[in-house]
Amino acid sequence: MKQSIKIKEDSFFKGSYAGSGDLELYGSFEGSLNVTNLHVRKSGIFVGFISAQNVVVEGEINADIQAENIHLKSTGIVDGEIMYRNIVIDSGGLLKSQMVQNMSKLEK
Repeated sequence: MKQSIKIKEDSFFKGSYAGSGDLELYGSFEGSLNVTNLHVRKSGIFVGFISAQNVVVEGEINADIQAENIHLKSTGIVDGEIMYRNIVIDSGGLLKSQMVQNMSKLEK
């Protein structure tokens, strides 16, 4: 069974976390994160740096992101530099970034 961590709506985490599992963020996280899958729920707020295979954003991220796949949902907001392989932005999703770069193009 895959490890899954939930940070609840009334919770706040500050620091660094790295693990091979998944993280669901309903509350607030400030720091650096390295996980397989990150899901920032509508009430979730992340500030810092993210490295993940898959990032789904319904809430708010103010961070630099390195990810294979990013899905910015209609309620999601991302503000920070993004390096990705695949990105999907739903209608209504807000991307406020000065640098959005596809990693696939860097490898050629």
